[in-house]
Amino acid sequence: MEILQIAGRYPPYLGGEEAVVETLATRQAGDHAVTVYTSTLGAAGVPRREAPRPGLRVVRLRALRIANTPVMPGLLVRLLRHAPRPDLLHVHTGVAFVPEVVAIAARLRGLRYVAHQHLMVRPSSRAGTVLLPLYHRLLYGPFLRRADRVVCLTAAMRTELVAAYDLDPARVVVIGNGVDTDRFRPGPEPRRPAELLFVGRLSAQKNVDALLEAAALLRARGRRFGVRIVGDGEEAARLERKAAWLGLDEVVFDGRRGPGEVAGDYARATAVVMPSTHEGMPLVLLEAMASGAPVVTSGLPELAEVGADAVLAVDPLTAVTLADALDRVLGDPALRDRLSARAVVRARAYAWWTVVERIDKLYAEVLAS
Repeated sequence: MEILQIAGRYPPYLGGEEAVVETLATRQAGDHAVTVYTSTLGAAGVPRREAPRPGLRVVRLRALRIANTPVMPGLLVRLLRHAPRPDLLHVHTGVAFVPEVVAIAARLRGLRYVAHQHLMVRPSSRAGTVLLPLYHRLLYGPFLRRADRVVCLTAAMRTELVAAYDLDPARVVVIGNGVDTDRFRPGPEPRRPAELLFVGRLSAQKNVDALLEAAALLRARGRRFGVRIVGDGEEAARLERKAAWLGLDEVVFDGRRGPGEVAGDYARATAVVMPSTHEGMPLVLLEAMASGAPVVTSGLPELAEVGADAVLAVDPLTAVTLADALDRVLGDPALRDRLSARAVVRARAYAWWTVVERIDKLYAEVLAS
């Protein structure tokens, strides 16, 4: 099968959606011919064309950055001229304009396309509160309604998406993200007694401010602990200044680390903290669970759905309620053991091979309809 995976960004750009696209394309390449069309955004110094393994090509197109959104002027021509004729287009909808270009190409060539929704995007600025609903109503909604299938990550996302865009529920399916259970698994050594771990892009969505403020409260209560923050992003410098202003010697910013290093971090941490304001289905949650790490999350429906009784959800999440939850986890070894055991079992349902198998089955259904 000739499959085109289309995404606005791709590794080495740091992000959960980008990591999912890379893993999915790499694993599909064993059975299909896969070409990834993406942008050069965040890929300085990386070849614009590469074949990282047999059956997989990655083509990075020059892009204009408009409000942190990659606009690829050459994408439409590439999709129209791609040979051999694609069996299916699989578009990842994390940035604007890419979905609309795919819809035009699909119509002109008579191709089928699957839309993959990774996150319910919320306005992040005053202008966004006006422009985003307009974009969704005029462009994004029609794109989703024309898709042969729409993939959502959770049942909560599916319910919201169907209602928001008036979609046919029969064409909206839930297929979650995957986790490499061979790489992410409990380690042989005991966990550290008091180490809180955050892993992720340092952006406003991840709400690291709440973690820093909770850490200050824990210290005021006399709790002894450490916080490691792994990741990078646009908020990094500000968050480091805030930690210094709060006098948090307990907090260490480790920057970006490789998957093998992060796997070791999960295996050693007392607990992983995820105070996000909104999410889709974060890989960090699956990786932490597969590693047997107790996880403390915000009480978002999508996180509660995936984690169930294997995570400690905080709702509503404030600095105080998060500090209370972390205090409880740090002080209760039996609770940590229960969360750890449940997490390992629950993560097995999200092993990557099961995800790829379900997506292949979806492709077959689309092409047979």
